[in-house]
Amino acid sequence: MALTRRTLFGNTAAGSAALMIPAALAACGGPGAGAPASGGGANVKFGEPVKAVFWHTQSGSNETALNEMVEKFNKTNKNNITIVSEYQGSYTQVFQKIMASIQAGSPPDTGVAYESMVAEYTKANAVIDLDPYAIRGPLAYSKESLDDIFPAYIESNRYDAFNGKLLSFPFTKSLAVHYYNEDVLRAAGVTKMPTASTAWSMTEFKENMAKVSKKDQVYGHNIRIDTSYIDAFVFANQGELLSKDKTKVRFTDPQWTEVFEMWEKMVKDGHAYVAEGRNYQADFGNQRVATYHESSTGRSFVKADNIMDKATGKEKFKWGIGMLPQKDVSKPATVMFGGNITVFRTTELKQAAAWEWIKFFMDKDQTVDWSIKSSYMPTRKSSAEHPTLKAFWEKEPQAKQAFELTKYAKPEPNITAWQDIRTVIETALTAVTSGKATPKAALEQAAREANKLIDEKK
Repeated sequence: MALTRRTLFGNTAAGSAALMIPAALAACGGPGAGAPASGGGANVKFGEPVKAVFWHTQSGSNETALNEMVEKFNKTNKNNITIVSEYQGSYTQVFQKIMASIQAGSPPDTGVAYESMVAEYTKANAVIDLDPYAIRGPLAYSKESLDDIFPAYIESNRYDAFNGKLLSFPFTKSLAVHYYNEDVLRAAGVTKMPTASTAWSMTEFKENMAKVSKKDQVYGHNIRIDTSYIDAFVFANQGELLSKDKTKVRFTDPQWTEVFEMWEKMVKDGHAYVAEGRNYQADFGNQRVATYHESSTGRSFVKADNIMDKATGKEKFKWGIGMLPQKDVSKPATVMFGGNITVFRTTELKQAAAWEWIKFFMDKDQTVDWSIKSSYMPTRKSSAEHPTLKAFWEKEPQAKQAFELTKYAKPEPNITAWQDIRTVIETALTAVTSGKATPKAALEQAAREANKLIDEKK
């Protein structure tokens, strides 16, 4: 099963409880307040052995791949750095543990985090600004290397609430994509597939889903009650999530209402449905739904579990990954999401060591290797020319299809209130798809609640 941000962080009671950290922790500035400020490694002289502890959430085969990469770094770096990789459970659990470690004055040297978590750590004065390391210090990337990283991956790690500082760096990145059963679509008379260059318009999407749907047999589309995918469709409909100053939500804009009205009608007409949990993956494998939107990381899971015929070892039908339907196909957009890495205030030497590990992880060879083994996206544009990735794409064309969409991905907000706002958005869509509220009423209510949360979190 593919795991997403909502599975690991936002959909659990523990996740909500984890965010209710006493305000006193933030107010006191955290135990790291007296630690050295980030100097970009200017005063660091590598040579003596240094260990840096890295807390992460990867498990199973992904943990194996990550540990192999850590071992490679430890053996090949010339600065006598040893990274100690430690699995901490889910994102909820790593957040709880890091907050406790900050309060105790003993945070790890570096760790994975979502933007809302980094905001909490920053309020506790526990993380460092990475600009002096990544952009302008003695350990910084060259301009050519920095430009090779997809800009949206950097943008999402800059925090307006903290003067635009670069407080984290990309780690496990993915994007919202459109999975489709080409055989079912063609059988219904649909000839144009939703690729990176031939996205469906919103009108074509609705028409094609109507063609495919057969009462009690096949649905055209599954709708995810997940804020990231709602955001993706709003972006695709040329909408925005927040006002320019990020103090108000834009939920009552026409672009939001149009998306909710589209899904409301599709459900009423029997052209779309809301599956329980992840049952849509099995429905896709059984050809009971023709398309669905999902994270690009779900590719390997849905293929192995639902598309491959275990008896023959072959795929049961022809399928692909493409762009979500768009309001303006000449200006495609989708949403980008995934975890990041942040560096905690410890010592200048450990901070520099942690940054060297991050820089190694973002190297082209490593990002390609990680992408192949984990199904996350390569973070560099030049990865497309890497011979190892090209060979992999020959065997897994859907992985290439997903990568080709990366340049159209936009980050979600990293304001402190956004984690709580996600629940508000999902509640609104649930009310609409279940027939309990009109799109207009649901979105107006969501806007009131969300704006209140933003005010409270300022």
